[in-house]
Amino acid sequence: MESSYRQIWRIAWPVMAASLAQNAVSLIDTLFLGFLGRVELAAGGIGVVLFLTIGFIGLGLGTGVQVLAAQSVGKGEKSSLGPLLRESLRVAGIVGFALTIAVWWGAEPLLSSLMQDDRTCYTTTIFLQGRSLELFPLILFGVLRGYYSGTAQTQYILHANILLAFTNFLLNGFFVWVLKLGLYGVIAGSVIAQYGATAYLFWALRKQKYKLSISSASLEKWTGALLRYAGPAVLQNIIGMAGWLVFFLLIERRGAIALAAANVIRSIYSFCMLPTWALATAVGTLVGYFWGARQPASLLAAFRRTWIISQSIGTGTAFFLALLSREIVGLFTRDAVVAQEAQEGLYLIAISLVLMPASALLLSAVVAVGKVVTAFIVEVVVILAYIGYAFWMHTRGVKLLWMWTAEWVYWIPSAIILGLIFMHRLSSLAHKCYTIRDVS
Repeated sequence: MESSYRQIWRIAWPVMAASLAQNAVSLIDTLFLGFLGRVELAAGGIGVVLFLTIGFIGLGLGTGVQVLAAQSVGKGEKSSLGPLLRESLRVAGIVGFALTIAVWWGAEPLLSSLMQDDRTCYTTTIFLQGRSLELFPLILFGVLRGYYSGTAQTQYILHANILLAFTNFLLNGFFVWVLKLGLYGVIAGSVIAQYGATAYLFWALRKQKYKLSISSASLEKWTGALLRYAGPAVLQNIIGMAGWLVFFLLIERRGAIALAAANVIRSIYSFCMLPTWALATAVGTLVGYFWGARQPASLLAAFRRTWIISQSIGTGTAFFLALLSREIVGLFTRDAVVAQEAQEGLYLIAISLVLMPASALLLSAVVAVGKVVTAFIVEVVVILAYIGYAFWMHTRGVKLLWMWTAEWVYWIPSAIILGLIFMHRLSSLAHKCYTIRDVS
């Protein structure tokens, strides 16, 4: 495997396109919620963040699969891929089923204890209970996505997410505009589309290039390895999203207008972040490979080149977002008050997109070199600082506009800390390689 720009793009662009297509589902949902009204749009603010907080368990499992698969390929142990994938899917199936039951029955008491506005709380409960039916295929999807990413077969992720976005848009339009099902139509469109995309990834296993032979004697080994890598990654993703959940719960106390505007900002912000997260996936694959192959120079070159690409895209996106903020917000809501609140917030979010790349890529790189627990600890510390800052701003009664500066409190410290950890780990690898070379 190379560390060239071409190789980076070969791995990253299908994931990037796939991530954009997958997150287009969230954008589509937000567009339809905005069409239905202010309360539905506000309910989506809490409902989507809470759903993603739970659903990111699948992404955490997928991160563990990605790292282990990339390291196996880098070491030439391709026969390990079958047992790894089988055990990962078994764990994901159990987790997905349990989460579906827990969210369906727990949504109402949980939201009643967290939210103040009764009407928004009721609508959010309906939304979250319906979306709980999506958790089982979503968790499986996350594991399969991790496998295809770790083995550099990201074209299948692209195909699945294009199918997901296209199906979701068609079904939402049919259920909401033709059948007039309202909020239930938005929910049904998302659930059915996710099942279809996950089914495609299972079907693609017959076409991908590695033979997934399974030896029952090796399954136990991969259960422990998966939990060791995925466990902290799962907690890390949950804690990361929990920070946003707390942020949105603070905004909910300011009323439906503020929450609706925040949901619009979240949808746009999440979509604009995707190129960087896709490149972070490429970093995870490349760093994991070169770490397993003991090639520190190629590892560093791959990271540096990926950061240059990511920073360029982030800066360009920020400029575009600031320039066309009014037109972009106008796509999501016809409520002039909500639109004004959202437009102001986009200017600060544009700055966050410039600050994001270093932190996001370093997080993936630190996990790929085996410092999963360390990355988790850093995430916890930074998220606590993020929540503390947001709470302090809320208690001071500052405008919603300035509460978005909490994103800066997340990206800047995490980049500094993770950068120091990554360089120390890389120096350690280089020293070992030189020592072995000298002895030889």
